[in-house]
Amino acid sequence: MSESSATITPSTPLIARASKWFSFKNLMIVLMCLGAAGWFAYDGWIRWPGNNDRLVTSTMTTMLNDGRLAEEHRPQIEAWNKGGGWNTESKQSQEKMTNLALEAAKTGPVEGWKSPTDILTQRIIVLALLIASLVALWRLIHFARQRAIATPDSVSPSPGIVIPWEKISRVDNTRWKKVGIITITYDLGQGPQKAKFDDYELEREPLLLVLDLLSEKAVNAEFIPKEDWETPAPPPSSNPS
Repeated sequence: MSESSATITPSTPLIARASKWFSFKNLMIVLMCLGAAGWFAYDGWIRWPGNNDRLVTSTMTTMLNDGRLAEEHRPQIEAWNKGGGWNTESKQSQEKMTNLALEAAKTGPVEGWKSPTDILTQRIIVLALLIASLVALWRLIHFARQRAIATPDSVSPSPGIVIPWEKISRVDNTRWKKVGIITITYDLGQGPQKAKFDDYELEREPLLLVLDLLSEKAVNAEFIPKEDWETPAPPPSSNPS
């Protein structure tokens, strides 16, 4: 403990920066969500509508001409072929052509037809993946700024928060072994507030030094559970930093 306080000064504080592994995993989530969104978007806006259009202009038109589809369907198929295809047709027109495709599939090779519900589902998934990408991107940017700083006089568990050691009233260690989180309670004159140190978000080795200093400097704090602070040990975290 005494080594920790001897190696830091106000001009050279002890800093536990954001975990590179945590940032990497958030970046991978962003890339995977964007990749999946691109894949589903290709199916929902290009491949599936295009395949439906090819079935109408080729297979179903051939079936119409050789008599496997009733002549009464000719206006519907010809209007579709002259138009802009699936993406420009109304929902009612898409439903009618889907019903015709199901009828044609009974007598011909109309395979791979996608209904309006199928295509709409793909597009909804794209929206959900884009939202997930934005959330992951926010986490990536937000937690890239995360750090814990300890000086001889105070500790800063996150940007914008500086807590004199003597203002810490409680140190809760009950979640450390399971999830690598220690919660502190402090009062800067605005009532009790809480902050945390997270082994998953911060570099492990510097964080352990900050926690060593916490156990030494927070002289007014109640440590819970007290026995775990006799020989503090790192949690079994997946964070390799």
